[in-house]
This record gives sequence, structure tokens and C-alpha cells, in this order.
Amino acid sequence: MTARGTTIPEELENVSLDERIRRLERRSKIVRERLLRAIDALDARRHRVVSATRRAKGMAYSAALGVLGFAVMLGVGVYVAGKALAMRRGHRIGRRLGQAVKALKPVRRPIQASLGRRVFERLTLSVLSIVAGEIAKRVSKNALDGRLLDGRLAAGRALRASRDERIGVLEVKPGT
Repeated sequence: MTARGTTIPEELENVSLDERIRRLERRSKIVRERLLRAIDALDARRHRVVSATRRAKGMAYSAALGVLGFAVMLGVGVYVAGKALAMRRGHRIGRRLGQAVKALKPVRRPIQASLGRRVFERLTLSVLSIVAGEIAKRVSKNALDGRLLDGRLAAGRALRASRDERIGVLEVKPGT
């Protein structure tokens, strides 16, 4: 037993202290070398993973560009095919005959009114639109302000008369 209370293996009991220290140093050196080799292996793996990640990102970028290019080419192809079909439909004999018959019929142009008449019509329409808008604004403002149709404020007798007229219109008298 040692001073700490641990037992020493039998093979080391007869060995000097210097020899024990030398053996421990050799064992620690071996363990240190193993650890360094393990660290080097892990470091090499990390470098391989980093380079593989960079390659994968580069390939993903290239693949995305390829897919985008393919989609663009597909879209252009579909568009061109549609245009080709539309042109082909336009070249059918029936349509050609129809266009020829239309070309033979004389085209009747509608008779245009004189410039003075068109200006007069537009001015009249503009004035009537403005007048109708103003009337609508005035009627809605009078209704919101509590005024009668002629613009007088509905107060006192006028208010009662107006209310009586409305109530009289709404009431149904028995026997009539």
C-alpha cells in the first residue's frame, strides 16, 4: 500500500521510483501520440466535409441554373407551338374562303356627323351631366340638413306639416 491508500500492482512493487516514472512517461507519450493521431484524423475528416459542402453548393447553383434554363426553354417551346397552331388554323381553306368572300363585299362606312354636330352633342351631354350631379348633391345635402325640397329649413309649422304629410301617406285609414 502507498501513502494514499492505493495498492501497487505486484510487477511494480520491486521497481524503483525512477523506473516507474519512466514507464508512466512512456505510457503517457503513447497515449498522447494516439490522441494526436485521432485529432489529425478528425481534422482531415472536417476538411473533407467542408470541401464536399462547397462542391455541393456549387453543384446546387449549377443545377438550379439548369432547371431554370430548362423551364425557360419549355415555356418558349409551348409558346411557339401555340403560335404555330394558331397560324396553321388561320391557313385552313374554309377560313381563306371566308376571308375572300368578305373581301368581295363592299365595305359600308357609317356616315359621320359633321364636326359642329359632334361638338354640340358632347357639350350638351357634359352640361346635362354637370346639372344632374349638382341637383343630386343639393337634394342629398338638404335631406341630411333637415330641409324641405324647396330648401327651407323644416322647423316649427313646416316641420309638423311635413311630418304630418309623411305620416298621413304611410297610415292606412280604415274604410278607404
